[in-house]
Amino acid sequence: MVNYWQYIGTAQLPTEVPAAVKDEWETTLKAEMTRIYSNLLTKIPSEVLFKDRIADASSDQFEAFLATVGGAWDADEIKMKQRVKLNRQYAQWLANVQACFGGASPYFGDRVTSKKQKYDLARYTLGVVGLRYQTTQPYTVWGIASKGALFLRGDTRPKRYIGTHESFTGTLENVCDTIGGRYGTPAMIAETVKACVMAKFADEGGLTTVRDNIITAHNTVLDKILQGFLNTAHLTPPKDVTWVLSWDAVNTHVKLTVTDIH
Repeated sequence: MVNYWQYIGTAQLPTEVPAAVKDEWETTLKAEMTRIYSNLLTKIPSEVLFKDRIADASSDQFEAFLATVGGAWDADEIKMKQRVKLNRQYAQWLANVQACFGGASPYFGDRVTSKKQKYDLARYTLGVVGLRYQTTQPYTVWGIASKGALFLRGDTRPKRYIGTHESFTGTLENVCDTIGGRYGTPAMIAETVKACVMAKFADEGGLTTVRDNIITAHNTVLDKILQGFLNTAHLTPPKDVTWVLSWDAVNTHVKLTVTDIH
């Protein structure tokens, strides 16, 4: 077997999110304040519905989660406290919503502005998916996850934006099912982003074993997703398609290798 085509790329971690992106986030979110306030009060117009749609709904899910947790926990006591405390919070919840979004001087806009710099965390995601109007590194039109997914579908456009941390070799072909590829490749992107971000976080925290375990676990999930939307011609050996994440120790980020094997 030989590699019919292969894409290799390492994710990039920019130092910050471009100012224009943060400004757009701030402006857009502030413009949504009235609609958010209206929607909250439309969905939760009374204490009865607060208890049903927030308090009890939360407690039901929390109790189901707690049932899966082991260890020396007094589960019944914990569940009781969570349900009782949350059910008596409607007045406080409504006061907080009104202070944030309603009244003469809501504080929502000020909070958005004060937290604006925290949006720089989005660079961990943008470094994997790319930024559509940027054509140079560290952001490119498509990041490694986006390029890999587009290559699976036979899209030649990403080849125009191969950076120094990337390579493409071979003759590109579409390996996806006609319909399945449109729905499966977004899932590949989402799962790859999650893996890359968590692995990078772990590496920055010095948790190299956890980092490698994250990559291994996500490779298993990614392969299951991938096999679900490939063209049947690529499901039987000697043909195969692989999407593999690994750690690039030189560039200190996750590397993606997508291979079409004949």
